[in-house]
Amino acid sequence: MTEARYPRPCPIPGHPQDAPGETAALAPGSAWSRLRAWHLHAPAERLPLPLVLLTWPSAWVLHAAHVPGHVMTYAAAGAVLVTWLTWWRHERSSLHPRLLPTEAALVAAAIGGWGAAAVTWGPLGWPVHLLTWIYLAGAAAGYWWLRRHEAVRAARQRREDDAAWAARKAEWHRIAHLIGLGDFHLQKATRTHLGEELLLTSAPGSELATRVAANSRPYAEKFAHLRGLPYGRVDIRLTDYPGQLVIEVREKDPSVSGPVTHPALDPDSPFKGWFPEHRSIRDPVPIGVIPETGEPMELVLWDGEGGKAIGIYSMTGGGKTNILDVIREAVTAMDDAVLVNLNGAGSGDERAWEPLSLLTAAGLQEDDPGVREKIMGALRWVRHLIGERAESAAETGDSVFQPSRRHPAVVVIADEIDETAKPEGASKILEFLASKQRKAAVILILAGQRATATWTGGAGVRINLSTVVTGMLARDSESRHAVGAEHEIPDIAEYSGGEAGFFQIWSVRAKKILARGRGFYIGRIGDQQREIISKRDPAARPVLEGAGEIAAPAPAQEEAPGSSALRERLAHARELNEVRPLPAARGALPVVPGVPPEIMTVLYPLLASGRTSAAAVGLRLGVSKTTAYEYLAAMREYGFAEVAGGGRSSGWQLPERPEVPEQMHEPLRQYVTASQYTTLEDLAHAVHDGLVDADEDARDVLAEVRRIADRRRLSVVPDPAGDGQ
Repeated sequence: MTEARYPRPCPIPGHPQDAPGETAALAPGSAWSRLRAWHLHAPAERLPLPLVLLTWPSAWVLHAAHVPGHVMTYAAAGAVLVTWLTWWRHERSSLHPRLLPTEAALVAAAIGGWGAAAVTWGPLGWPVHLLTWIYLAGAAAGYWWLRRHEAVRAARQRREDDAAWAARKAEWHRIAHLIGLGDFHLQKATRTHLGEELLLTSAPGSELATRVAANSRPYAEKFAHLRGLPYGRVDIRLTDYPGQLVIEVREKDPSVSGPVTHPALDPDSPFKGWFPEHRSIRDPVPIGVIPETGEPMELVLWDGEGGKAIGIYSMTGGGKTNILDVIREAVTAMDDAVLVNLNGAGSGDERAWEPLSLLTAAGLQEDDPGVREKIMGALRWVRHLIGERAESAAETGDSVFQPSRRHPAVVVIADEIDETAKPEGASKILEFLASKQRKAAVILILAGQRATATWTGGAGVRINLSTVVTGMLARDSESRHAVGAEHEIPDIAEYSGGEAGFFQIWSVRAKKILARGRGFYIGRIGDQQREIISKRDPAARPVLEGAGEIAAPAPAQEEAPGSSALRERLAHARELNEVRPLPAARGALPVVPGVPPEIMTVLYPLLASGRTSAAAVGLRLGVSKTTAYEYLAAMREYGFAEVAGGGRSSGWQLPERPEVPEQMHEPLRQYVTASQYTTLEDLAHAVHDGLVDADEDARDVLAEVRRIADRRRLSVVPDPAGDGQ
């Protein structure tokens, strides 16, 4: 239990440290001060009462004193003017409803007119004391109108709210110490559709809010016990300010209302205003509804900082594919975005949305080499697009590529990422895309059934995710792996009660949950085809030329079952950087340090076919123009390429008689044999001498291999004087 360790300035009784039976002492005062306080507590309703009582006697006294009637008339006119000006001045600065200046002036005119008549003829004057009856009827009708005026009713409601809030704070002080939050004061209570949210604030020197939030389960259980709520209905979280906590109380189960149908399938949906006919990649995508507030659960695909890398993870049957279809529906309605669908484990939903997609590569890649090649071609094309758009920054002056209908953003949805990333080289391209896509208006959405590194596309991909969307997972702590096991993401199962279709959006940068709620249900594939896809014109969609038309390398060999990740990376580096023997005759492929063999198989015939440019080479190889120029420069250095022509007609081509420099032969002979590289030691020495390129991870491993290979070893030297034993 947390005890208070500082004096409380709060005037509300009911603190846990108050003595039993202790009550606040009443402030002494005279009858006049108490009567004055009573009137000022509700001045609009209570001050007219003494005015009504004193008006008639005052008029009788003035009449008896023979005060001229025109004096009273002039005074009434002045009072009307002053009243109008006073109410007009206060109306401009008032935060609450008030009497209109005209209304206040009319009331003053009525009172002043009756007073002038009463002073002139007496309050009992006129036939049958008519002025007195007018006075009584006017006072009753006026007070009835005043009591029901909007401004008076609003003031009455504020007083009632203040009294209820004082009672609510007193109630909190009575139970706070039972929960263990005796150092926290209740600052605000906000009603939600499911319950309420309580904002608490502690004084400096008391219990830390971060410590309470980090171990919130005991506090939440005690609070739920006092309220009589089941487990999972109370959450405690931090705010953006130190010393503050928010207790989320869900008195209703968010899952009892059933699925929320997507407005595309339900014309009468109350959420159809969130889905206009024409949308933009700059608009957040509503993927669901927040049950507490009824507001949209929005997923940002692109903003001023660029495209997002998003991970969506949920176990089988948790609603992952449904959320992806919601995103597909939004993207295919955008005038400045195109859709690329990838799936290495199936093709159901991807094939349904293919008419509205720029590119679709889906199927069982394990059994169909064509699917593997198409997936790799799509990934290489996206990589090439990133390189091309990065080079355009100097021309446009924008550090972040600005999508438009002519140059739309590219939304890549890779479902079942564990299978989609299996083709040789796919994981490396995914790492590149995740780290470089932001400035090129490329949005990468990776989806899987688990949040571990294998099911997120690899550690290099996971570290670059900007947003993580998690649904139900197999283990309550598995969502931590989606962000590198650095932060604890609450399990959505406690919130949803095990119901499918609930998701939460986690910001990797802010390290907090941005939204949590139930995703839209967009129906079966047939419903989507009938109600959405068939009603949209594929010809009206933006296009990008050359999608997926990047040359693929030689088909990769099937990986050996049971091989370790380290051996796979070494085998991959060895395969990509394998050096062939020097060509013995004209027409054989040359070996050039810095140019991998599979690149040479495409580059050399391209140069042999005629003069070309670095940009055309990059497009053919699926790399940026800068990388293509580096390959061409390496070939020129060793005499296998040259620049011919001048001006705009200049280009790269093969020399008439390519000569291999003599200095290149000796180092290659040390490592190149008829059987090529047969050991890791040979490959390590080749990388160290700069004869073979390798990525940073493979270079580190091969450096360790070389160090071990060059380590001094003990040798047994026979003693010449001994017997040789």
